[in-house]
Amino acid sequence: MRWLESICKNQDWVKIHSSEHPDVEGKRAVIVIEMTIHSLSQRIYELTMGISIEKNRFVIVVEPTLRGKVNVGESYEQELSWHDHERLWCTLCLDVSYEHRKLPFCDQLVSMALGLRDDVSTARRLPMLDLFLAHDQTDHVWIEGYDLNGPERRGRGIDDEKLIPMDIRMLCHKFACMIEELQYSAFEDYDRYDIIGEEMRNEAVKIRRNKLSRLES
Repeated sequence: MRWLESICKNQDWVKIHSSEHPDVEGKRAVIVIEMTIHSLSQRIYELTMGISIEKNRFVIVVEPTLRGKVNVGESYEQELSWHDHERLWCTLCLDVSYEHRKLPFCDQLVSMALGLRDDVSTARRLPMLDLFLAHDQTDHVWIEGYDLNGPERRGRGIDDEKLIPMDIRMLCHKFACMIEELQYSAFEDYDRYDIIGEEMRNEAVKIRRNKLSRLES
């Protein structure tokens, strides 16, 4: 961890903090790692995970959580309540690629940090991240998060439904219908994710085109 912290301390776009706590049974120490990445696209990402040392190697004992938001600036954030500030964040179901999982643990973290730093380039390979980047903070307040099955809207009640903009409601409904239809199809899981990923790409293009046309009008 000292090696990782020594690398991060010379980079103003990434911050890392670690703390040690006993697990719930008090049998082993758990190191909680919190990493904050400021991307080139003016987004902020927060990665949190818990690890322990077993047989001289790091083992993840608390599943990583990643969330992102648009960097709206400190002055604007100070005007928001805690609840409104939290609504700017969206969870992202992203992980280290399969071929990188054999790397040392700290190398995996650096790989993820570098990928999120240049998130626009990374999004060319990850449709989910591309869809996240196509939305802005006004969209994110209505979206809970993004995963391999598409975006998930906030709120579940009828009153919440009425507040969500129609384009967000229709987008989430579209992917929910796709998931249900593909669930009973003959496609393998990877094929299903490819189909959903391609639709994410298409939707990201539409969203950017619509936002651009509004600016020009």
